[in-house]
Amino acid sequence: MEVLGRIRLSLWVVVIGAVVLYVFFASLASISPAEVAGVSSVITAFALLFTLHNVRVAGELADPGGDPSLRRDRNKTRERRGF
Repeated sequence: MEVLGRIRLSLWVVVIGAVVLYVFFASLASISPAEVAGVSSVITAFALLFTLHNVRVAGELADPGGDPSLRRDRNKTRERRGF
């Protein structure tokens, strides 16, 4: 199960990286986003998925009756970083 969690984290890192790269190159390029509508729609879908994922995770972390293992992992991460 630990491997599946790491793969899922890597997927979200790739998704946000693709969104950031698209915005960067779209701001530099002379090609408008309308000319590459397919890529624009895929990146928009990625951005929406990432936003929904973050909202869901934030909701789970804010829920006092939420998943205890998620809370333990969050606390372990905070302790490791010194917060």
